[in-house]
Amino acid sequence: MSDGKNYYSIGKVSALCNVPIKTLRYYDKIGLLVPEYRKSDSKYRYYTQDQILTLFIIRKLKHLGIPLKEISQIVGKKNATEMGACVRERLFEISKMIESLNNQYTEGQLLLDRLEKGHNILETEHSNWATEGIRVEEIPFGHVLFTRRVKKNYKNSDVSIDRWFELFEMVSHQNLRMAGSVILTYHNNPLEQFFKTDCDLEICIPISESREDLPEYKQFGGFKAVTALHIGRNDEIIQTHIKAIKWLNQQGYCVAGPISEEYIISPVDINNEENHITKVIIPID
Repeated sequence: MSDGKNYYSIGKVSALCNVPIKTLRYYDKIGLLVPEYRKSDSKYRYYTQDQILTLFIIRKLKHLGIPLKEISQIVGKKNATEMGACVRERLFEISKMIESLNNQYTEGQLLLDRLEKGHNILETEHSNWATEGIRVEEIPFGHVLFTRRVKKNYKNSDVSIDRWFELFEMVSHQNLRMAGSVILTYHNNPLEQFFKTDCDLEICIPISESREDLPEYKQFGGFKAVTALHIGRNDEIIQTHIKAIKWLNQQGYCVAGPISEEYIISPVDINNEENHITKVIIPID
């Protein structure tokens, strides 16, 4: 090594660049970064200062998640334009990943909020939201994505899970974020949905933004309602409906619109029916 260059052993390069010796040997094996000098007797590897600089570039590109095959082409060509195009493409991929992770976080936070709300309801015996509790509240406006179709010979205990998944797919396809619990609305006379009749059933999911360009978009809420919580099996929820209707009649209210059910803790959240929590919402005037 009398050519005037400074050479660095593989151990020195590993320490300087914080790259494991095992990784440097692998880069050598695949031809990504081959030591400029190798002793024939001991096979010790030695790198030049330029190669150390190349290693920093490799580290930077690898940190962005660019595959080693592409990195090899970039450092081989030494073309800033091609490197820029590769980095730009990778940044686009990263932005998509960030969007996906944000959606996952939002969905997870929404589920956690509902689970904690359900836990508080189940644990607080004297809460206003006890099973027997009925009250009047304002239902706020919100954005929802919905489907509405007549379902033949409707059975309320089924809760139309197939329609739920249809909506979940719609939300995902439109890159929307869910912002609340699934809501079923029965565009029939009160209690008809419990007697295996044809049911004009609307199912909606709150979303975080307005999408008036979509035919499945609408607003839900903006009215006063009598609400009651049902805890437990869905095939027993008729009792909660009856109690709520009886109560509102006693208070001098009249039913002023289709009745809804908001699934705070639903069959797609936990499979213990005794912990399912549904809010019955009856518009009044």
